[in-house]
Amino acid sequence: MISGLKRNPELEDREEGQFLRYVHRFFGKKIAVIAVTYILIFYGAGIFADLLPLPNPNQQTLSLEARSQPPSGQHLLGTDRLGRDLLARVIYSARTTIIFTTAVIITGSLFIGLTLGLIAGYKGGWLDSIIMRVGETLSGIPTLFLLIAISAAFRTYINDLGFWFEENTFFGDSGPLFVDFLIIVGAVVPFAWIGASRIVRSQVLAIREQEYILAAEAIAAPTWRIIWKHIFPGVVPLFLVGLSASMAGIAGTEVALSWLGLGVDPPTASFGTLLNEAGGIRTFSEFPHLLLAPAIPVILFFFAWNLLGDSLVDLAEPRTIRA
Repeated sequence: MISGLKRNPELEDREEGQFLRYVHRFFGKKIAVIAVTYILIFYGAGIFADLLPLPNPNQQTLSLEARSQPPSGQHLLGTDRLGRDLLARVIYSARTTIIFTTAVIITGSLFIGLTLGLIAGYKGGWLDSIIMRVGETLSGIPTLFLLIAISAAFRTYINDLGFWFEENTFFGDSGPLFVDFLIIVGAVVPFAWIGASRIVRSQVLAIREQEYILAAEAIAAPTWRIIWKHIFPGVVPLFLVGLSASMAGIAGTEVALSWLGLGVDPPTASFGTLLNEAGGIRTFSEFPHLLLAPAIPVILFFFAWNLLGDSLVDLAEPRTIRA
C-alpha cells in the first residue's frame, strides 16, 4: 500500500529555475515593465488620493472665471464646468475604477470563477455540464442592455435604499455611494465569472490526468487536498494571464455605465462621468482639456492591462520558458 507522496528535490529545483527564468524574461520585456509601472502609478494615486496635496474633488465655485479654466500652475489639468480641479477629479476617478474592478475580480473571477472552474474541470460529468451550460446561457445575454433595464425599472428603489443607508447605518453620507457600488458590482459579477471559469476548467482538464494526480487519488487523498495542493498551483499562471487580459474590459464596464448615467451618481468622481460632462464636439473645440484630462489616463490604463496580458501570454507559452 502506498503510504504517501515523497517530495522530489530535483523536480522542485527545476520548477524554481523555471520560475526564475520566467521572471527574468518578464523584466526583459520593456513594454511589460512600462505597463506594470503605469498600472502601479495608477493604483497608487487612486489608493492614496487622500494623502496627496489635492483640493476637494467635489468643491464647486460660484465664480464664472474659475470654470472651465485651461491647465495652469494652480490647476495642472484645468477645471471643469463647475470650477472643480480636474487633476483631483481624475485621481479620485481612478479610485472609483479601482474599487469597482477589485470588487468584481475578487467576487466574480476569484471566488466564483476560480471555484467553479476547479470543480467543473476535476469532477466533470453532469456537474461540469451544468456549470458550462449556465455560463454559455449568461454569456449570450447582452449585459449592458440588462443593466439599463434594471436601472430604469428600479432606480427609484435604489435611490430610496441609498437614503435609508445614509440615515440608518454607519455609512452616513457615503450610504448612496455604497448602494451604487453594491448594485453595479452585483449586476456585473454574475457575468464576470464565465471567462475565468473556462480558463481554469481547460487547465484542470490538462492537469488531472498527470501521474502525480493519479498517485494522489490512488492513496485516497481527500478531493479538497488534491485540488488545493496539486491542481491549483498549476492553474494559477494561466488564470493570472486571463485575469490581466480581462481587467481592461471590467474597468471599461464601469466607465461605460457611468458615462450612460447608470454608474455612481454625481458628484462622485468617475471617468465615465467626466467624459459625459465633457460634452460634444463644440465643447471639445473650446475646452479640449475637459475631454483629454480624463480620456488619456483611462485609455492608457486600458492599454497597459492589455499589453501586460499579451506579455504574460507570450511568457506562458512553453517555448518561451525553456532554457
